[in-house]
Amino acid sequence: MPLTSRFKPLALSSMTTAPELPKVQRMALPHDAAMSLLTDLHHSACVVAQQHDGLDETLHLMLRAGVRMVFVAGVNGELVGMVTAEDIQGERPVVRASSHMVVRRELTVADVMVPVTQWDTVDLAAVRTARLGDIAETMHEHGLRYLLVTQKKHGKTVLRGLFSASRLEMAMNTTIEPDLHSRSFAELEMVLAH
Repeated sequence: MPLTSRFKPLALSSMTTAPELPKVQRMALPHDAAMSLLTDLHHSACVVAQQHDGLDETLHLMLRAGVRMVFVAGVNGELVGMVTAEDIQGERPVVRASSHMVVRRELTVADVMVPVTQWDTVDLAAVRTARLGDIAETMHEHGLRYLLVTQKKHGKTVLRGLFSASRLEMAMNTTIEPDLHSRSFAELEMVLAH
């Protein structure tokens, strides 16, 4: 059966002036369902940089995409890490360049990214029953700006979504500061060494 016999076209209209872009102002409360502010990667495109991309090139990618974090793919397309604009613009490249005796422009995303093996994640099953306050408290306690959500599917762990501290802060009109008391001694020692 042809498609045209089951559906009808919608009426189109011409634009005489440029439309305004929508302004997203999602207000939320700590007791609202956590799922309400989850960036679901089933419905949102992921921005991905390659591990050998330069830092400035990756910042440009973030700027064009309007994001502050990108996932990092390895040479075979596998997920190997993530990097934030703060990682690229902060002290990490300076420390890395100094310790490897190279100039900043020679660094790649692989030099400053957070590898997959260092990610802290939460399972989607826990998120489904959580509130936004629970997510904010988790991010606060662990000093996270992004909380990655995974899901078990067909015996494999799949990256399902993420929470952004900036998005939660804007929606809930609050600030999520890291809990400095929860930092381990090894992390503190590393910070003091640089």
